[in-house]
Amino acid sequence: MKVLKMRFGTAGGERVDAFGIRFYGDIDKKLETLGSISEMMSDADASAAVRHRKVTLWFTLQALRPYKKVSDLLDALTALLKERGYTIVVSSVDGLADTTTPEYRDRPEGKFPPSDRMHLYNASSGFSVTAEKTDPGLKYSPAEVEAVQKAALRFSRIVYGRTLEKA
Repeated sequence: MKVLKMRFGTAGGERVDAFGIRFYGDIDKKLETLGSISEMMSDADASAAVRHRKVTLWFTLQALRPYKKVSDLLDALTALLKERGYTIVVSSVDGLADTTTPEYRDRPEGKFPPSDRMHLYNASSGFSVTAEKTDPGLKYSPAEVEAVQKAALRFSRIVYGRTLEKA
């Protein structure tokens, strides 16, 4: 199985506005020019369980945002993927931070509201989701890759308020 990786936005560093897409499956040779290609290496028993095309979309944020806002973006992204026929496998809110600590006292993040969740974190610097198509086969068509890429680019404008260039 191959992985087609695409990255958009600022390159390098941990705190940057960037997003990426990873397609897991049989990648047509024509699609390999769209990004970098990796070969997925996994346990032989686990690879037999991989029967569907998967896609991961990840977003990193240069500045912390309130947890609720990031969680709402993640919900919107999962809804978008479900509309396109994907089943969500796993999702996460990443780069959690507690901005009620003294280090954030004199910074804008110090005014973030407390999270309504059962944890101490009220801010985040990213999110990601992995989804799969449950129809048979591992082969990605050029049309499917293009459709996901266009949807991710449109969604990134919601996240960042601007278009990020391919890295």
